[in-house]
Amino acid sequence: HEGRVWYTSYRGRLWIHSAGKIPTKQDIADLENMYRHIYDDCEFPKSYPHGCLLGCVDLVDCLPQDEYKIQYPEGEIASPYVFICENAQELSIKFPMKGKHKIFKLDSNIHLAAKKTLMKKL
Repeated sequence: HEGRVWYTSYRGRLWIHSAGKIPTKQDIADLENMYRHIYDDCEFPKSYPHGCLLGCVDLVDCLPQDEYKIQYPEGEIASPYVFICENAQELSIKFPMKGKHKIFKLDSNIHLAAKKTLMKKL
Protein backbone atom coordinates (compact mmCIF):
# COMPACT_ATOMS: atom_id res chain seq x y z
CA HIS A 1 0.00 0.00 0.00
CA GLU A 2 1.24 3.46 -0.86
CA GLY A 3 -0.01 6.72 0.59
CA ARG A 4 -0.81 9.79 -1.51
CA VAL A 5 -2.42 13.19 -0.97
CA TRP A 6 -4.26 12.96 -4.30
CA TYR A 7 -6.80 10.59 -5.86
CA THR A 8 -6.48 8.84 -9.22
CA SER A 9 -9.04 6.90 -11.23
CA TYR A 10 -6.19 5.12 -13.06
CA ARG A 11 -6.07 1.32 -12.73
CA GLY A 12 -3.49 -0.94 -14.32
CA ARG A 13 0.28 -1.24 -14.58
CA LEU A 14 2.10 1.54 -12.79
CA TRP A 15 5.84 1.93 -13.34
CA ILE A 16 7.82 2.85 -10.23
CA HIS A 17 10.50 5.53 -10.43
CA SER A 18 12.95 6.24 -7.63
CA ALA A 19 13.45 9.72 -6.23
CA GLY A 20 16.14 11.83 -7.84
CA LYS A 21 17.55 12.91 -4.49
CA ILE A 22 20.27 10.72 -3.01
CA PRO A 23 19.21 9.65 0.50
CA THR A 24 21.62 10.44 3.32
CA LYS A 25 22.99 7.67 5.51
CA GLN A 26 20.95 9.14 8.36
CA ASP A 27 17.73 9.10 6.28
CA ILE A 28 18.31 5.43 5.47
CA ALA A 29 19.14 4.52 9.08
CA ASP A 30 16.04 6.33 10.39
CA LEU A 31 13.69 4.57 7.95
CA GLU A 32 15.26 1.15 8.48
CA ASN A 33 14.98 1.56 12.27
CA MET A 34 11.33 2.58 11.97
CA TYR A 35 10.53 -0.53 9.93
CA ARG A 36 12.49 -2.78 12.32
CA HIS A 37 10.11 -1.61 15.08
CA ILE A 38 7.03 -2.34 12.95
CA TYR A 39 8.07 -5.68 11.43
CA ASP A 40 9.95 -8.51 13.07
CA ASP A 41 12.03 -9.79 10.18
CA CYS A 42 12.83 -7.02 7.73
CA GLU A 43 15.36 -7.53 4.99
CA PHE A 44 16.70 -4.28 3.56
CA PRO A 45 18.38 -3.71 0.20
CA LYS A 46 22.14 -3.27 0.06
CA SER A 47 21.72 -0.06 -1.95
CA TYR A 48 19.01 2.50 -2.66
CA PRO A 49 19.06 3.47 -6.35
CA HIS A 50 18.02 7.01 -7.24
CA GLY A 51 16.90 8.70 -10.47
CA CYS A 52 15.90 5.50 -12.24
CA LEU A 53 13.04 3.20 -13.17
CA LEU A 54 12.86 0.44 -10.53
CA GLY A 55 9.99 -1.80 -11.63
CA CYS A 56 6.22 -1.89 -11.74
CA VAL A 57 3.07 -2.82 -9.83
CA ASP A 58 -0.57 -3.30 -10.73
CA LEU A 59 -2.61 -0.45 -9.26
CA VAL A 60 -5.91 -2.15 -8.39
CA ASP A 61 -7.57 0.59 -6.32
CA CYS A 62 -7.19 4.05 -4.82
CA LEU A 63 -9.05 4.34 -1.54
CA PRO A 64 -9.87 7.40 0.54
CA GLN A 65 -8.53 7.05 4.09
CA ASP A 66 -11.92 6.22 5.67
CA GLU A 67 -12.50 3.31 3.26
CA TYR A 68 -8.89 2.15 3.66
CA LYS A 69 -9.27 1.89 7.45
CA ILE A 70 -12.45 -0.21 7.01
CA GLN A 71 -10.94 -2.57 4.44
CA TYR A 72 -7.47 -2.73 6.05
CA PRO A 73 -7.89 -2.11 9.81
CA GLU A 74 -4.25 -3.11 10.44
CA GLY A 75 -3.00 -0.81 7.66
CA GLU A 76 -0.24 1.63 8.55
CA ILE A 77 -0.86 4.32 5.91
CA ALA A 78 -2.20 7.64 7.24
CA SER A 79 -2.33 9.57 3.94
CA PRO A 80 -5.63 10.96 2.61
CA TYR A 81 -5.59 8.40 -0.25
CA VAL A 82 -4.02 4.95 -0.47
CA PHE A 83 -2.94 3.14 -3.63
CA ILE A 84 -3.66 -0.59 -3.36
CA CYS A 85 -0.98 -2.31 -5.41
CA GLU A 86 -0.33 -5.94 -6.32
CA ASN A 87 2.13 -7.96 -8.37
CA ALA A 88 5.29 -5.94 -7.64
CA GLN A 89 8.04 -6.70 -10.16
CA GLU A 90 11.58 -5.37 -9.85
CA LEU A 91 13.56 -4.65 -12.99
CA SER A 92 16.91 -6.45 -13.22
CA ILE A 93 18.22 -3.38 -15.06
CA LYS A 94 17.55 0.03 -13.52
CA PHE A 95 16.98 2.51 -16.35
CA PRO A 96 18.28 6.02 -15.54
CA MET A 97 15.65 8.67 -16.16
CA LYS A 98 14.12 11.81 -14.73
CA GLY A 99 10.77 11.42 -13.08
CA LYS A 100 7.82 13.76 -13.06
CA HIS A 101 5.13 14.64 -10.56
CA LYS A 102 2.23 12.20 -10.07
CA ILE A 103 1.45 9.68 -12.84
CA PHE A 104 3.12 10.37 -16.17
CA LYS A 105 3.65 8.65 -19.53
CA LEU A 106 7.00 6.87 -19.89
CA ASP A 107 9.27 7.63 -22.81
CA SER A 108 8.40 4.99 -25.43
CA ASN A 109 11.99 3.68 -25.71
CA ILE A 110 12.34 3.24 -21.94
CA HIS A 111 8.87 1.66 -21.78
CA LEU A 112 9.75 -0.89 -24.46
CA ALA A 113 13.12 -1.71 -22.85
CA ALA A 114 11.52 -2.10 -19.41
CA LYS A 115 8.81 -4.43 -20.78
CA LYS A 116 11.48 -6.56 -22.51
CA THR A 117 13.44 -6.74 -19.26
CA LEU A 118 10.35 -8.00 -17.43
CA MET A 119 9.69 -10.61 -20.14
CA LYS A 120 13.23 -12.00 -19.74
CA LYS A 121 12.46 -12.78 -16.10
CA LEU A 122 9.54 -15.08 -17.06
